[in-house]
Amino acid sequence: MSSADAAPWTLRFKIGVKTGVAKSAAADDVLAKAEAIVDRLSAEYPLHASRDLEQLERAAASMAADRQAMQPHYHEIFRIAHDIRGQGAVFGYPLISRLAGSLCLAMRSLEPRDGAMVTIIRSHIAGMRALLEHGVTGAENRPALAIATGLELMVRARTGR
Repeated sequence: MSSADAAPWTLRFKIGVKTGVAKSAAADDVLAKAEAIVDRLSAEYPLHASRDLEQLERAAASMAADRQAMQPHYHEIFRIAHDIRGQGAVFGYPLISRLAGSLCLAMRSLEPRDGAMVTIIRSHIAGMRALLEHGVTGAENRPALAIATGLELMVRARTGR
């Protein structure tokens, strides 16, 4: 498979397009080994992502319960969402990455005490959980795309971005 034929979230695509790796047997061998590792880790990703979502849910509940000490929870939520944003697409869940990116944008743009923040956070977590539980891995699932678009519109309406 050439980088031109690879999906944009695959390692082959990213390496081929971003670095212009010349075609060679050695490069193909290294890439094949790296892809095998990513494939193995991709099979484990739903379990890891589920744990991350549980952490997000706990941090969101703590943030909502203690409005005076929100900042540590807010930073934890951002850190986990940022990690999910990077990992999702690499492991074959580009829409989860998209939702985590939308959550990160909201958190960079709004203050923790913004009245809509907890709702935005919980809505994004619920969207990511739905994608994960239903095994939505691609970006061609129309209901999943509608969820992603709706959450992005929610963030845009609140942030103007």
